[in-house]
Amino acid sequence: MNRFVKISYTGKLKEGRVFDTTDEAVAKKEGMHDPKKIYSPISVIVGEGQVIAGLDKALKNMNAGQKKTLEIPPEEGYGKRDPARVELIPMRFFKQQNMRAIPGMPVEIDGRHGRIQTVAGGRVRVDFNSPLAGQTIVFDVNVESEAKTDKEKIDYLVERSFNDAKEFDVKTDAKKNASITLPRAAFQDRNILMRKASLAAELFRFMNIETVTFTENWENPTKQVVEKAIEKAGMKTDNANL
Repeated sequence: MNRFVKISYTGKLKEGRVFDTTDEAVAKKEGMHDPKKIYSPISVIVGEGQVIAGLDKALKNMNAGQKKTLEIPPEEGYGKRDPARVELIPMRFFKQQNMRAIPGMPVEIDGRHGRIQTVAGGRVRVDFNSPLAGQTIVFDVNVESEAKTDKEKIDYLVERSFNDAKEFDVKTDAKKNASITLPRAAFQDRNILMRKASLAAELFRFMNIETVTFTENWENPTKQVVEKAIEKAGMKTDNANL
């Protein structure tokens, strides 16, 4: 049976440089804070490869409330550096894409993420290895909680797709059908289709749900404006009668 846990962590290189964290205070201290990122514990289904192998293996033997510092070799982390993943790309490719090739610049080519190393002789050298490839890394990890009931597990899956399960109304029945009413902030997200597809796929896989129905309740904005105007006018009238 799958275990659903929520973890917080800070990942760093052996010399101490932090490269990832769920702690906003740590991110600010290390000068790597991203205002667009949500800093909070993440939901993980243990053993499903949702985190790097070394961390996934450690989580199998950890319970809620446990903390550990893990030293993870490249083989169980971000892999060894592979010279075959360093490629020479003709400069004309970048010109066709209206891109100016600059050393150090991150690029995406055919769905692969890499970083430009050098630009010379009409060719661009791109490294498609992970920046952490070949590195032994250290993870300070804390298992914050573990889902026990089906509702808690579904909430964890909602968080994985939407970052937050608050204000989501989720109901399931005996026939394994799920109905999910989305809050306004969720269904107005421009990535809503991708998020719904991701959540449905995980509900099918991990909770054996048969069907998923999403509901979005839209309200007439004109009606809201009128109601607010009436309410405001009513408040002024009440004040005038005092």
